[in-house]
Amino acid sequence: MRRNTATINYGIGSLFGNTFNMYVFGSAILTTLNFLLGLLQTQTFEGALNVAINYYISKLTPFPINEFLAAGGFWEVMFNVSIALGLGLLVAMYRYRKNRF
Repeated sequence: MRRNTATINYGIGSLFGNTFNMYVFGSAILTTLNFLLGLLQTQTFEGALNVAINYYISKLTPFPINEFLAAGGFWEVMFNVSIALGLGLLVAMYRYRKNRF
């Protein structure tokens, strides 16, 4: 019971205290997975790097201001950011639980 409580407390503290760090961690995981997928598809390092950069710019960072301010663009960016944040939080909680006890 103590292990579960500590893991949940770490997750809640990370969500409210380290939100940006969890977002960066989750987006790094998603970008790495897209890089590996691009490596399988293109069979070249340069092509895989282009796939990963295009994914990161188009899905995880709101570069075009007019697209970010549009209703569809805003909700798409918020959805992608929440997925990256949730993935980073889950992986960090798992690693905390594994290394803590």
